[in-house]
Amino acid sequence: MASLKDVVDVLRCFSPKIGALTVTEVAQRLSWPKSNVSRLLKSMMEVGLLDKAAEGRGYSPGIMLLGLGQVAAAGMTWGVRADSAIAQLSASTGHSGFVSAREGTAMVGLTQHMGSNVLQVGLSLGTRLPVDACATGRSLLALMADEEVRELLRNQVSKVSPQSPASIDDLLARLKVVREKGYAESHDEAGKGVGAIAVALPNATGPDPISICLTFPWATVDAHERSQLIEQLLQTKASLYRGIE
Repeated sequence: MASLKDVVDVLRCFSPKIGALTVTEVAQRLSWPKSNVSRLLKSMMEVGLLDKAAEGRGYSPGIMLLGLGQVAAAGMTWGVRADSAIAQLSASTGHSGFVSAREGTAMVGLTQHMGSNVLQVGLSLGTRLPVDACATGRSLLALMADEEVRELLRNQVSKVSPQSPASIDDLLARLKVVREKGYAESHDEAGKGVGAIAVALPNATGPDPISICLTFPWATVDAHERSQLIEQLLQTKASLYRGIE
């Protein structure tokens, strides 16, 4: 298994002027065997650190890396504050916590914090989910006008699970509820038996909103605890905005 240093060494091969590299080019830059480089680059692509280059030749920085860059660029004033807040909430509730962002019609986790509970659920960082078929996605879509949602999704929904919106009108009806309540929920969408509660955070210091989310095994969390988790997420949002507006 490659070390963290190996991964960092590969990432340092990229720069603003070098946005794509082949296996051979990385091997030459690092003086590593091509076979080792090939395996490492494939592994990095699988977790979202790298992606296939746009021109189809070699690799380029992946969606997860770009997402983490967005959080870093936001600075302590917002992105990192949100990550710190969800980390504390994950620690206090025992459930997994995420900061996520929308990339086109997909959602991707930017940061993740594992809770202390024995059972932890949720997708790995870099995994893309249809924006209409997850709690984080619907929390962000609810910030948009219905016509903007229709245009973004071209009047189509993903229908990735029986629990997902069955039509664009079904989605818009759910978004209306999200706007009224201030949070979004999902069950059996990100994974079988996975429950999620998400709250959108319009960026107080920039144009791109993010979403904070808690995921948990649905069967182990009753209605009372879900209500508590919702209240804690809403309080976390309020605390992040306190003193900014």
